[in-house]
Amino acid sequence: MEAKRRIVLVPMAAQGHVTPMMQLGKALNLKGFSITVVQRRFNRVNTSSQRFPGFQFVTIPESLPESELERLGIFKFTLKLNKTSEASFKDCISHLLRQQGNDITCIIYDEFMYFCGAATKEFKLPSIICALKVL
Repeated sequence: MEAKRRIVLVPMAAQGHVTPMMQLGKALNLKGFSITVVQRRFNRVNTSSQRFPGFQFVTIPESLPESELERLGIFKFTLKLNKTSEASFKDCISHLLRQQGNDITCIIYDEFMYFCGAATKEFKLPSIICALKVL
């Protein structure tokens, strides 16, 4: 039996970003892709429900405490998060590649999680930047 092709999703931890990314994951899963969602402990997706059967959820170590969001505000927090998350995300992808047998087809990441770009270049993985349009 041929292994499913894996897509890694990296949503920004905000409801208006997580929900559409998870909907995309469900649609891709129905098309035969395995889905891995990379998240942070802070504001992570509720994985206890049966809404995402077969999805793999991986939590990367926090690079910033939740209190920094209140102190810095969303804009500066996001900038700092991108500076401090690159190494842990690279470690996560490296682990997934070893664990999953190099079966990552693509990494789809939220435009505000641009630290993912360094890992896609380093591991020579295709990527898609997901930009959400707020009406």
